[in-house]
Amino acid sequence: MLRDLINNHTPLKSNFERLSTLFQCAINAYKYPLNGNHLSQLGELSGYYCVEDIHKRMLQNPIGQRILKDKPRVTPETFKIEELLKLDQNTFGYQYGKFMKERDFSSGERPIVKYIPDLELAYVYQRYKEIHDFIHVLLMYDVSVYDEIVVKWFEMAQLGLPSATLSAFVGSFKLNCQEKQKLIETLPDILKRANKSEFIMNVYFEEHINTDITQLRKSLRLL
Repeated sequence: MLRDLINNHTPLKSNFERLSTLFQCAINAYKYPLNGNHLSQLGELSGYYCVEDIHKRMLQNPIGQRILKDKPRVTPETFKIEELLKLDQNTFGYQYGKFMKERDFSSGERPIVKYIPDLELAYVYQRYKEIHDFIHVLLMYDVSVYDEIVVKWFEMAQLGLPSATLSAFVGSFKLNCQEKQKLIETLPDILKRANKSEFIMNVYFEEHINTDITQLRKSLRLL
């Protein structure tokens, strides 16, 4: 399951190479904002120490330890949408399948981590990217610019990743006046939920496919 990560792995040899690559990715992300690869690589290059911290938090938790040992992946093969849509409508699996089907999304579209030097940490960052849509489902937010920014605020509060922080703050400026006001009213609640809930990287989502979605939200203290 890690073959794609291994094949794509391109560790940088020096701090100078890392900084120059980060600079180039930042330029490309600005010039080509619709190309997710540039933003993804910018997140990898700027978030190394945060990924280390996430890894430590996973090691301190029994479920996080199992995730790191098993290294499950969220792919079209491991989460078959048509199979998920056969489940009870109240289950997490069905709600995720519905979310992806209605938006014509594919979990296979997530860019593969490239520049994080350690493969273990590369997996952690890949896991973060692959469970992003799960967070949307659990928080009950869609994929509009406004909804995406709210989710990024949640991720920023939970994970501290520079990419999530940048998206949360810079993205907020793209909202219209009505959306900005709505965001101001929403932020206290979303930050409170982020701080009181279970650490999202320590959730073994694969084991909750048949779990009632409301019960899952309650168990994770997201309600």
